[in-house]
Order: sequence, then structure tokens, then C-alpha cells
Amino acid sequence: MRNLIQMHIGLFQYLSKEIPKKKTLKELIGFLKNIGKQYLKVNLQMYKNLFLMFDKDFKQQKKKYEKEQQMKKDLQRALKMLQYIDKKLAKDGWNRQRRRQFWRDFFKDGQIRTEVFNALENEIK
Repeated sequence: MRNLIQMHIGLFQYLSKEIPKKKTLKELIGFLKNIGKQYLKVNLQMYKNLFLMFDKDFKQQKKKYEKEQQMKKDLQRALKMLQYIDKKLAKDGWNRQRRRQFWRDFFKDGQIRTEVFNALENEIK
């Protein structure tokens, strides 16, 4: 409801500024025609969203979608972090074989993971 009121206030302010700038009747009609089209599109989308809010299936699908998107973001962050660690090891002069051994130990030993993540947190701060 608040968005609808804000939209109309903004529309009124925009119209009060733009209508005096139109010099010919043809410009004014074209301007109002375009504003009318956009107004209808926005209103239809708002009503569509309103009706979807009351649909149980939509709510479940939306929660599932948001959960999947959050998982995707978390995985992307984790991948970037692991790539950063690998690049840092290479930059520090570790050869490929030594990095491979590090990653094997990293996945097997929780203490090593904790130490690496604590070191990363300290580096961030």
C-alpha cells in the first residue's frame, strides 16, 4: 500500500515538472501516452505481486528459490576463498606438489582448516 502511495506522489511530482516543458499538443499527447503505458505496467506488476503473496505454492517456491540462491552465493564465496588461498600459496613460492599435499591435508585434518581460516580472518582485519 505504501509503495502505491509513493508511486502516485512521485508520478504527480514528475508530471507537474514535465508537462509545462511540452510545447506542442503532439508532444504532450505522446508524453501522456507513454506515461499511461508505464503506469499500467507498474500497476499490473504490483497487483500480480499482491495476488502471488497469498498463494501458498508461490510462497514455498519463493522460499526454495531464495534458499538455492543463498547456497549458490555461499558456494561462490567459498570457491573464491579457496582460489585465493591457492594463489597465495603459489605466490609464496610453494610448488605444485607441495600445494597438492597441503590441499590433501586441508581436507583430511580439521585443525589445519581452522588454522587456515583463522589466518585468513586475521589477514582481513
